[in-house]
Amino acid sequence: YAHGSPYSNFEEAGETAGCSTDMVFAVLIGIKLARLKALMINGTEPNNESVQDSRLDLAVYSALWASYHQ
Repeated sequence: YAHGSPYSNFEEAGETAGCSTDMVFAVLIGIKLARLKALMINGTEPNNESVQDSRLDLAVYSALWASYHQ
């Protein structure tokens, strides 16, 4: 959904929240990790997004974050 640059959504989110683009990446990754941790600790099945979807999101956020700095 980005426009202009593949990082525009992350940059705009940082502007809106008053934080850096790096912080946006870190928070999104933190949210996914917290979700996975809660599912593993509780031993529950997710209602919507699968555990594998969350793992893939982590990989994509990490790759985007790394490429943002190249």
